[in-house]
Amino acid sequence: MQVQQRSQASYAADHTARIVFLICAALVVLVIVAIFAFVGANAFKVFGEGANVGTFFFGTNWDPTGNGGFTPPSFGAGGLILGSIVITLISVVIATPLSFGMALFFTELSPRWLTRLLQPLIEIFTGMPSVVIGFFGLVVIVPFLLRLVGNIVGNHQTAGFGWGAAIVVLLIMILPTIISISIDALRAVPNSIREASLALGSTRWQMMVNAVLPAATTGLATAVVLGMARAIGETLAVSLVLGGSSLPSFKNLLAVFFQPNVNITQAIANGFGEAIGAASDAYYTLAFVLLVISFIFVSISRYLASRSVYK
Repeated sequence: MQVQQRSQASYAADHTARIVFLICAALVVLVIVAIFAFVGANAFKVFGEGANVGTFFFGTNWDPTGNGGFTPPSFGAGGLILGSIVITLISVVIATPLSFGMALFFTELSPRWLTRLLQPLIEIFTGMPSVVIGFFGLVVIVPFLLRLVGNIVGNHQTAGFGWGAAIVVLLIMILPTIISISIDALRAVPNSIREASLALGSTRWQMMVNAVLPAATTGLATAVVLGMARAIGETLAVSLVLGGSSLPSFKNLLAVFFQPNVNITQAIANGFGEAIGAASDAYYTLAFVLLVISFIFVSISRYLASRSVYK
């Protein structure tokens, strides 16, 4: 009788837990859908208020308030979208191999005492406020780039600002995130995979590249996705080092990276608070574009991970 009562109590507890977890999952999905719906509902208004779809996505003159009402408004967000995509992709492309290499070092090669010393520092740095990193970029990275490339690009006053500085700042911000999650993913790989690879005659390097990394593909892809999400949504740190109001000329491709420049988050942070009417709707459209870009990046990363999982 007691066993039966205990079994019924366990079943009731399990059933209650499943319901609670289902409600939590549903709430998460509902919040995400609600955000997309709210931003999307406001995003498309601007196209009925004078904005043209082609001009919005491919134009480069962004002035939704019309210089405070003195000139006709312009909704060319192509330069802002390009800026967000460029600095995000380049920073992630640079950060990914560096992060994976560091994670492999910590999990496969590093002495335990060194891992115990350095890994907590990396995890602490993951929570570093973005304004601190942005301030570091403004007072250290921007002047350094100015001295480094000022003579090359022919702009001795503002050469430190732009996409180049933003890429370095984002690289500093996302490296700890990707490294920390990658370490956990590699440690989750069963030791039997390592032993089997070594038993087949693989060198330590071959074991890491051909066995451990493929086995941790899903976790590593998650690390990249989270790093990418932080990079594309970062606002304050990037705004401090971009320093521009419009897309510069593309006559010199190198100079484009070392001139005051723009991206989506900088435009929203600087202009949304004072925007009204069509200008406010235009910033909602920018926010919706940012959501869609993030969703596309995440979908691509998850697809690649599902196609490459170790079997």
